[in-house]
Amino acid sequence: MGVGVYPLVKQFFPGVTAISYSPEVKTRMVLKAQNIIRSGRLQFDAGWTDIAQSFMAIRKVLTPSGRAVTYEAGRSEETGHADLAWSAMHALDYEPFERTTVNNTSSMEFF
Repeated sequence: MGVGVYPLVKQFFPGVTAISYSPEVKTRMVLKAQNIIRSGRLQFDAGWTDIAQSFMAIRKVLTPSGRAVTYEAGRSEETGHADLAWSAMHALDYEPFERTTVNNTSSMEFF
């Protein structure tokens, strides 16, 4: 996915990072988001129910071989393909696991 888009984006934004959605990458992103959410470090407007619905649309499933776990979301009118959650997880992937410390502070705003 995105293989056709990546080279086009790289032409005008050389700093782009390609992401290959393997079960390991999806698991890392989901576990990181869970850590940040459980520690109360993700905040968004309570009226933005589409973000909450998008996160809730993601489910843990077995890969077709049955030997690994991955995460997926069905496609629906309300949540798309959990696009808002996956987009948020891309940003959260750069957030440190530990809470804010003297040497580590960060914040992000989404509009």
